[in-house]
Amino acid sequence: MKKIKIFGRKLTIEFEKKDKASKKKNNNNDNRNKDTEISDREVVKRKILYLLLILMITVLSANTYIFESKLKLGDLATTDLVAPTDIIYKDRVAKEKIISKMLADYPKIYIKIDGVREESIKEVKLFFNYIRVNKFRNVGEAYEREDQYTNIPYKEFSYLFKKTAKELTELEREYITNMNTLYKNGIKKDENVIMFNNSFEELPVLDVYEEGFMRAFLKPNYILDVEKTKKMLKEKVTQLEDVTIRIKAGTIILKKGEVVSPEKVSILKHLGLYGNTSKVIKLFGTFLYLVILSTIFRIVGLKFIFKEIRNRNSYSAILILILVGILTLRFITPTWKYILPIESIFILLGILINIRTSLIIGIFLILFSIPLNGYNIEYLIVEILSLIISLYLVTKIKNRTNIINAGVYIGVAKVFIVLSIAVAVNMEFIDSIIRGGLVLLSGVLTGMLTIALLPYFERTFNILTDMKLLELGDLSHPLLRKLSIEAPGTFHHSMMVATLSEQATEIIGGNSALARVASYYHDIGKMKRPQFYVENQSDGINPHNNLTPTMSTLVITSHTKDGDEMGREHNIPKEIRDIMYEHQGTTLLAYFYNKARQENPGLNENDFRYSGPKPRSKESAVIMLADSIEAAVRSIDNKTPVTIEKMIRKIIDTKIEAQQLSDADLTFKEIEIIIKSFTKVLMSIHHVRLKYPGQK
Repeated sequence: MKKIKIFGRKLTIEFEKKDKASKKKNNNNDNRNKDTEISDREVVKRKILYLLLILMITVLSANTYIFESKLKLGDLATTDLVAPTDIIYKDRVAKEKIISKMLADYPKIYIKIDGVREESIKEVKLFFNYIRVNKFRNVGEAYEREDQYTNIPYKEFSYLFKKTAKELTELEREYITNMNTLYKNGIKKDENVIMFNNSFEELPVLDVYEEGFMRAFLKPNYILDVEKTKKMLKEKVTQLEDVTIRIKAGTIILKKGEVVSPEKVSILKHLGLYGNTSKVIKLFGTFLYLVILSTIFRIVGLKFIFKEIRNRNSYSAILILILVGILTLRFITPTWKYILPIESIFILLGILINIRTSLIIGIFLILFSIPLNGYNIEYLIVEILSLIISLYLVTKIKNRTNIINAGVYIGVAKVFIVLSIAVAVNMEFIDSIIRGGLVLLSGVLTGMLTIALLPYFERTFNILTDMKLLELGDLSHPLLRKLSIEAPGTFHHSMMVATLSEQATEIIGGNSALARVASYYHDIGKMKRPQFYVENQSDGINPHNNLTPTMSTLVITSHTKDGDEMGREHNIPKEIRDIMYEHQGTTLLAYFYNKARQENPGLNENDFRYSGPKPRSKESAVIMLADSIEAAVRSIDNKTPVTIEKMIRKIIDTKIEAQQLSDADLTFKEIEIIIKSFTKVLMSIHHVRLKYPGQK
């Protein structure tokens, strides 16, 4: 045996050797719990599979272009071909053309050679002297005598040979003048090509043989510096930016009857619409991407949102929102994708379930939609950032008006993001403004759509949100107003229980808003027969004096069922209606049971208990304790911290011994915290007032 002291009471625990039957029973219980865990895991796996199938089938259905007829270079388009997604790619061919043109037009670096002009003019003078000296000879003999002049065409040589001395002097003077003009403007040699900055047509016309003669004597005075030129061109080519081609979704690539040109083929290849090979590769890549993404989603889902997917109501909401989101992204015209209020899904999930679930589902929904947007990185960045902003704003939402404001904030934030990206990628100004206007409008639509859909999701899937709790916590609610009129004692008691429960639940990490609002409604069933409950008996008449203990028990215990029925009529969420039953658990009505036993000792004790179930949550357990303690403390004459805490511990010990908290998720440490919280709140309520002079 071992004695343990808990809450001021001594408990004796006896350790006995278990027999085989006990061991078998425990083993069966363990196996049953294990089977339940396995079953739940299999159910969640199956639910995740349904989500993944919806996402994969929807995304892959957008790749039906693989079965369409293919176009070839030179074909005529039979219909208008529209870009299904936005694409941005680097056009290598266009860049190569720019480089070629730049190489052709770019000024080259030449080295000037001094003395070339003088040397060439000297050779011309020597040639004319040679003509003069050999004029007595035969033309053919004179032409063949000097090998250095064989580069001069024979016609030009014979033409000059026939001139008189005076004519030769005049021609020599004119030739030298023209040569000086050509050298002054520069004669360049680029590899094996000699280039003149002035054409011969610009020179004074002397005779038909001048150009051929001068070409024989002219030498370049500027030689191309190949190394420096190549180095400078290389630097310029390196600085040359890539030619970025941006094709917006919805742009007509080929019009009906238009010939498929090489430029069009390049665009179609980048869109994955040219040739079966590129189509198959793109489809296979998309499938592989979806398989990897699905595998990650399955792991993350089982680890982080297991409870949310296991819950039927929250899973239904997730399923519908994912279905609506992915189908909208699948069929919306690409031009209008930025106006789509996809953030409504994120906000709805954040409000209906929790931020973590919304974050995980939101990220994967965006990632699954990326193939539908042509793997557009800009769209991915915008949506991921808007998801983070949306979930941050969800934490600030306290009422439905805040949702509209959140939508506006999201729109403004998206405008800033879109314009920042536009500047980074050098988007056209008009396109940037249009896209900014679309995302701003999408933010406004997000708030409007969310506030319109939220009540339907709350009602359809019976999901209790914080905003719903705030609305139910309004004391002007018809049920609460009716309770305050028909059962004022119960109404006051409920307010006191709410005060106790809210603070204690918040300290132990529970949902304090749920505890407060559920406390308001936990005893509404007493409105059906308010006079049968002591807090409403202001005239001193007790109807139970005229009833048998069994009948009194039926009347008293019926208020949980009556409350559930009233709650259903007024659309009170299931979580609160469950607490209407659980706050009494399976408590024994000891007064009526003992009174009935005096007449019939063989009565079944269970006939004098509440129907239950026992509290299954922290909030429900705290309300049970607050409900019992609030009524009991009112009976204390001398209310001090010691007497109040003693009464609290006594009631909690009774509940523990009666196993009323066995199904609640409460630890002994949390119970001790609850005791301290109850004591503090009750002392502030029942504080001792100072008596003023003349008061009794």
